[in-house]
Amino acid sequence: MRSPLRRSLPLLLIMLIGAALRLCHIGALPPGLYHDEAFYGLDAAGVLNGNLAIWFPANNGREGLFIYLLAASVAALGHTALALRLTAALIGIATIAAVYAAARAMFSQRVGVLAAAIIATTFWHVALSRVAFRAITLPLVLSITAALLFAALRARGRRRTALAFACGLTFGATFYTYASGQFIAPLFVLTGISLFVISRARVKANARAIAAACAGALLVLAPFLIWLSGHTDLYFARAGQVSVLNAAINGGDLAGTLLRNTLRVLGMFTFTGDRIWRHNDSLRPVFTDFIALTFLIGALALTMRTWKQRTAPVAADALAAPFALVWLLIFLAPSALAEDAPHFLRAIGALPAACIVAAVGLEAALKWASRRGLLVGLARGPLYRRVSPPALLATAALIVSGVRTYTDYFDVYAKRDVVAYWLEAQNTALAAEVTGAPGDVWLDQRLASDNATLDFLAARSFTPFDPATPPPDLSARSSFTAIFDPNHNWDALRRTLPTPAHISIHEGPLAQGDLDPQPRRSFIAISVQPARSVDARVTAEFDQGIRLLDARVLTSTTPGHYAVELLWDSNAPIDADYAVFAHLNAGENLVAQHDGSPANGRMPMNTWRPGQQIVDVHEMDAATTPDTITVGIYRREDGIRLNVTRADGTKADYVIIPLR
Repeated sequence: MRSPLRRSLPLLLIMLIGAALRLCHIGALPPGLYHDEAFYGLDAAGVLNGNLAIWFPANNGREGLFIYLLAASVAALGHTALALRLTAALIGIATIAAVYAAARAMFSQRVGVLAAAIIATTFWHVALSRVAFRAITLPLVLSITAALLFAALRARGRRRTALAFACGLTFGATFYTYASGQFIAPLFVLTGISLFVISRARVKANARAIAAACAGALLVLAPFLIWLSGHTDLYFARAGQVSVLNAAINGGDLAGTLLRNTLRVLGMFTFTGDRIWRHNDSLRPVFTDFIALTFLIGALALTMRTWKQRTAPVAADALAAPFALVWLLIFLAPSALAEDAPHFLRAIGALPAACIVAAVGLEAALKWASRRGLLVGLARGPLYRRVSPPALLATAALIVSGVRTYTDYFDVYAKRDVVAYWLEAQNTALAAEVTGAPGDVWLDQRLASDNATLDFLAARSFTPFDPATPPPDLSARSSFTAIFDPNHNWDALRRTLPTPAHISIHEGPLAQGDLDPQPRRSFIAISVQPARSVDARVTAEFDQGIRLLDARVLTSTTPGHYAVELLWDSNAPIDADYAVFAHLNAGENLVAQHDGSPANGRMPMNTWRPGQQIVDVHEMDAATTPDTITVGIYRREDGIRLNVTRADGTKADYVIIPLR
């Protein structure tokens, strides 16, 4: 007989692997913080301020369990993406152990270990454990409820009653997790009917346990039911918006829409998964490779077992197979009955059942192969007689699955631009810009309005403004930052910038809404500071009164990448938008160049006013280390360069500056 440590070692290793997949770079990957996540954070902050609720109404409404868990993390880690996503990751890790407990109570220790390994390495659960959506709580509570149910069915006497009461408590808690959690009610109704059909005597023998379970459920559900009695319309409003019963969604073809959704949902496990990048590497099925095959084998095996074991002497043995199948199908219904099927959030209640089904299939496949001698020789060597060939093969298959999930998530999915777009990374960048900006912050009201991510993450206040009619007192301020949406005309704001002043511009990242045809620049930040003194030895004066005040290469952490920062001003209005060229030279050789309007076109020369110092950055890559910068100005229409008087008094059509 194996020692308790040896029996628990596989689960401990699985938990460590699952934890690594969920905690690695959890504060940074995936990029961004979607507004749904931020709303949870704002509600959690409200809880810390005493705003307690059964159901939180903002943003279409949310159940409260996840928000109360977030509150503890926000209290410890502050208003950060890490505080929100770490909570989800820890819930995801706990779910691995809960799935093990459920599968073990339903079937066996081996199936429990295999099910834990499958959910630990399944991309769907890894991805949703790394974003702060309340749906992540549903698999955990469902799995605990299933584990307690079957533990109660296998127990006797007072222990059975105590376990049944605990099962009732977690049954009730399911309604505080996620909207589709309510589907646990038909699951347990069908389970009760099955138990009655199998044996009425068993129902009578379990009457005390059933009563204890009902008491536990009512105890937890009472506050929710009292609240629901006065807010039915509010609670079901979101379901009505996305339901296939909505004519705007079914297009007048309810039967056809329902049939198509059902086929898509059933096919999501092995063919085509959720298309939404927030939930999945778009269209990736739930299971791939060998695990996809074992899922199909498991579904077939459980279907056959449902018939063969309907008269099993132990109620848990008779109910395990049909319960797993009904659990799977019942919790696929929320996705089949709504738009965007398959939808991995709405179907997440089916995930633990799917992993258990796949584990049953994996065990059945290994048993079949072992009986036929197909695995002989796999365990030869030092592990012979210590590890069975089936265990070795299962381990190898799950390691392959885990490695693939790791590489697909961290090397592919998390680095996709589209993932940053769908998780609204531009708003985390905006919050960082607001927090770190020098001086008072003025923010385009279009960027500030209804921006939950900004409200949650920004660590300082700001003043909203309309760029079309900017406040007149901006021109009198010596230090401030104005952040605006560059996809609209901002000439009025540009004319309001003060003089004299040192003006630098920072571009935010690209962004793309779910329905936008192409990415767009998310924001522009203009930093206005008092004008700086300059080194007269560097100054060069071009025609039109344009002066180059400074030139330097900014420090870069990327080898071969250079950012040349030029500082300009003028002593008179400029008649046209001239182009600037910047060359990097190694000795007599040109190694890189960049041409363009100042500040990446955001501050064309004909908008400058005397006394304004304009920061102009030109980025380029060079294979050879440069030692000088060549800078010049030319007319766009004919390429003719403006003449320049250098700091030493000589004249030319360019200026050469040693790198510093």
